[in-house]
Amino acid sequence: MNIKKINEVSIFDMIKIAALGPANTFSELAAIKYGKTLGRAFSVELYPTIGKVFDAVGAKCSCAVLPIENMAEGYVSAVLDHLIHSDLFIVHELLLPIQFTFAANCSSLDQVEKVYAQFVTQGQCERFLDKMGDMGVSVITTQSNGTSLEQLQKRIPNEAAIVPSFAVKPGDFPLVIPEIADRSNNQTRFITIASHTIAYDPARKYKTTLLIVESVDRPGMLSDILSSFSIRNINLVSIMSRPTKEMLGRYHFFIDVEGHAQEARIREALAEIERENTIRMLGSYVVAQQEGDL
Repeated sequence: MNIKKINEVSIFDMIKIAALGPANTFSELAAIKYGKTLGRAFSVELYPTIGKVFDAVGAKCSCAVLPIENMAEGYVSAVLDHLIHSDLFIVHELLLPIQFTFAANCSSLDQVEKVYAQFVTQGQCERFLDKMGDMGVSVITTQSNGTSLEQLQKRIPNEAAIVPSFAVKPGDFPLVIPEIADRSNNQTRFITIASHTIAYDPARKYKTTLLIVESVDRPGMLSDILSSFSIRNINLVSIMSRPTKEMLGRYHFFIDVEGHAQEARIREALAEIERENTIRMLGSYVVAQQEGDL
């Protein structure tokens, strides 16, 4: 398969970035923000499932942007599971503020009869929806924030939706209430995946994501893995387990550590862990700061 690296694409080529659709979602916004960091023309291609987003990389698109972790809801298990079976690398991460707005096709809350909200969005706007429920409002679950917006745009009287704040503004609908999420500082971490790794710049701060599959089922296995990092003063950012789906009680471990895989201390830790475990390096990439610093 002839796959061009992102930094080798001709300036005359349009870089295609895959993302999870439909339009007007945080995934599309994250892909646009990543595209703007490339310094060349790009387009965002939307796909209906996470699996199709992965499949697009190297076939129709140079890379893909996907949500991997939300501050309130935790990791996106479907993305982790696809990473396990993919040969793609994480090459970038960004933090996207997640803010929601309530908009309605009526002039006051007491006129609302239905409110559309994506299932994950409901968990992030629980307090507001509880108030709606107390008022007798029916909550209709949608598959995406884009679908919620589409329902709202039908202009059906007394229907409402919770949508990404960037998708609406005051005056778009008779009633608009911004910032209704339970947490005002809510964020989602997005990753960019590609068919190649990126060059190492020692002057920058990196994070490395590892996938560890236990090859010997024994007491203290996880403790030994963590010890290999701690004795070398390697800071663990996070650890997440996913079932292997081959045997009950067997897990893959996703571990994020501070630093680049080319650093001597990390190479030593991985060599030690590899004596009894299988390791895949999923990528070393520059640590994302807040949105304004990306």
